[in-house]
Amino acid sequence: NGAPWSAFQEDFYTTDANVDYSMEFLDEALDSGRPFFHYIAFNAPHYPLQAPEDDVKKYLGVYDAGWDRIRETRFTKQQAMGLFASSLALPPLPAHMTSWDSLSTEQKEFESFRMSVYAAMVDRLDWNIGRLVAFLEERGAMENTLVMICSDNGACPFERSRNLEIPPWEGGSFLLYDASWATVSNTPLRHYKQTQHEGGISSPMIVHWPGHIAHRGQWERSPGHLVDLMATCLEVSGQGYPQRDDLQPLQGRSLIPLFKGGEREAHEALYFRFGKCRALRKGDWKLLSFYGSRWELYNLESDRFEQHNLAADYPELVKELSARWHAMAEDTDLLEEKNRMPVGENEANNIHREWHRSELTDSWESPY
Repeated sequence: NGAPWSAFQEDFYTTDANVDYSMEFLDEALDSGRPFFHYIAFNAPHYPLQAPEDDVKKYLGVYDAGWDRIRETRFTKQQAMGLFASSLALPPLPAHMTSWDSLSTEQKEFESFRMSVYAAMVDRLDWNIGRLVAFLEERGAMENTLVMICSDNGACPFERSRNLEIPPWEGGSFLLYDASWATVSNTPLRHYKQTQHEGGISSPMIVHWPGHIAHRGQWERSPGHLVDLMATCLEVSGQGYPQRDDLQPLQGRSLIPLFKGGEREAHEALYFRFGKCRALRKGDWKLLSFYGSRWELYNLESDRFEQHNLAADYPELVKELSARWHAMAEDTDLLEEKNRMPVGENEANNIHREWHRSELTDSWESPY
């Protein structure tokens, strides 16, 4: 009814409260007997890293092996699952990262602890998504509901922790992990949230739609974009896109053909931007700029991990894709001229001042 929802428990946890409200919303929608659209934007596992203590305890010690070894283990598992070919090699650790073995005992304890809090957030998120699924099953709606789950970006590398004296299951705490664990979270992709490298923008999507998914439990490797969700929902609902002078043309393309095991017409180009970070993908070619630095060019078919910059080898392609990025920035993203100035001539330094802070353990004491 448009009124703010205020039925919070005294010690509520946001992810739980999101689902509590969602079930009320869905109850009302299902009682109406009409089709429904429900969008739920979980904040977890966005920082600050906070989770119920019992959930954190599940993961204490799990990350004691350190980011070097855990990253290698994850990549091996990804290859065994068929996500990446067994012929591919895990890229080396980024130059800005320190090896786990170089940390002090206190630093290792702190790093393992904060990753356990992150894991607890994901655990709680998974449990709450299970609550939603169980609710839809109890109401007999799950078999006729399309569910799409994805993240809006890659792992967060920014070290902005404060109030470390407060345990991360209490209000007022503000814990984050830094680029080291973010590298593990993004294994094996390069860089992080905000950047337009694959580690910043390549997020998996899980789709559940009984009777409509041709290849259940398999990988679909066709690239998609968040703009495709609007077109997908319009097709599912049988609705057309509104024709109004104040609306831009529909940019996305429905994912339904892919769900049904077919092919769809590919985007001519995919546009990306966050602040000064830019990218354009056309086919297997990807042009990007790291915080306004010189354009880089990668072929994702042969170099998904973006290790070999080919910009110097294909200057005309860089020029073509750059022109297309600027055209889309003006016509589609509607950026002001000051926000679509040409990139600089400096080579990317591949580091950000907020990716690491070494003094944090000086103000942290283990709650155990």
